[in-house]
Amino acid sequence: MKTIKGPAIFIAQFIGEKEPFNSLSNIAKWASGLGYKGLQIPTADARFIDLKKAAESNDYADEINGIAK
Repeated sequence: MKTIKGPAIFIAQFIGEKEPFNSLSNIAKWASGLGYKGLQIPTADARFIDLKKAAESNDYADEINGIAK
Protein backbone atom coordinates (compact mmCIF):
# COMPACT_ATOMS: atom_id res chain seq x y z
CA MET A 1 0.00 0.00 0.00
CA LYS A 2 1.31 3.42 -0.93
CA THR A 3 1.11 6.48 1.25
CA ILE A 4 -1.36 9.06 -0.01
CA LYS A 5 0.12 12.52 -0.26
CA GLY A 6 -2.64 15.05 -0.19
CA PRO A 7 -6.02 15.48 1.40
CA ALA A 8 -8.53 12.65 1.62
CA ILE A 9 -12.25 12.71 2.37
CA PHE A 10 -14.68 10.34 4.10
CA ILE A 11 -17.58 10.21 1.65
CA ALA A 12 -20.29 8.72 3.92
CA GLN A 13 -21.85 12.08 4.74
CA PHE A 14 -22.26 12.93 1.06
CA ILE A 15 -23.90 9.72 -0.20
CA GLY A 16 -27.35 10.26 -1.66
CA GLU A 17 -29.70 9.45 -4.50
CA LYS A 18 -28.76 12.39 -6.76
CA GLU A 19 -25.62 12.79 -8.86
CA PRO A 20 -22.78 13.10 -8.16
CA PHE A 21 -23.40 11.42 -4.80
CA ASN A 22 -25.09 8.24 -6.03
CA SER A 23 -22.15 6.11 -7.19
CA LEU A 24 -18.49 5.59 -6.43
CA SER A 25 -17.49 6.70 -9.91
CA ASN A 26 -19.43 9.95 -9.69
CA ILE A 27 -18.39 10.83 -6.16
CA ALA A 28 -14.73 10.04 -6.95
CA LYS A 29 -14.82 12.48 -9.87
CA TRP A 30 -16.53 15.10 -7.69
CA ALA A 31 -13.97 14.73 -4.88
CA SER A 32 -11.07 14.80 -7.32
CA GLY A 33 -12.43 18.02 -8.80
CA LEU A 34 -12.26 19.56 -5.33
CA GLY A 35 -8.59 18.57 -5.00
CA TYR A 36 -8.92 15.44 -2.87
CA LYS A 37 -6.34 12.73 -3.49
CA GLY A 38 -7.97 9.90 -1.54
CA LEU A 39 -11.37 8.54 -0.54
CA GLN A 40 -12.36 6.76 2.61
CA ILE A 41 -15.20 4.53 1.39
CA PRO A 42 -17.95 3.49 3.82
CA THR A 43 -18.68 -0.22 3.83
CA ALA A 44 -22.37 -0.07 4.78
CA ASP A 45 -23.56 0.83 1.27
CA ALA A 46 -22.94 -1.83 -1.39
CA ARG A 47 -23.35 0.78 -4.14
CA PHE A 48 -19.88 1.95 -3.19
CA ILE A 49 -18.17 -1.30 -2.21
CA ASP A 50 -19.41 -4.81 -1.57
CA LEU A 51 -16.93 -6.16 0.98
CA LYS A 52 -17.92 -9.80 0.55
CA LYS A 53 -17.48 -9.55 -3.20
CA ALA A 54 -14.17 -7.68 -2.80
CA ALA A 55 -12.89 -10.43 -0.50
CA GLU A 56 -13.82 -13.11 -3.02
CA SER A 57 -12.87 -11.45 -6.29
CA ASN A 58 -9.56 -9.83 -7.16
CA ASP A 59 -11.12 -8.53 -10.36
CA TYR A 60 -13.83 -6.72 -8.42
CA ALA A 61 -11.27 -5.28 -5.98
CA ASP A 62 -9.17 -4.11 -8.92
CA GLU A 63 -12.27 -2.51 -10.47
CA ILE A 64 -12.98 -0.57 -7.27
CA ASN A 65 -9.35 0.52 -7.11
CA GLY A 66 -9.50 1.68 -10.72
CA ILE A 67 -12.66 3.70 -10.12
CA ALA A 68 -11.09 5.37 -7.10
CA LYS A 69 -7.99 6.31 -9.09
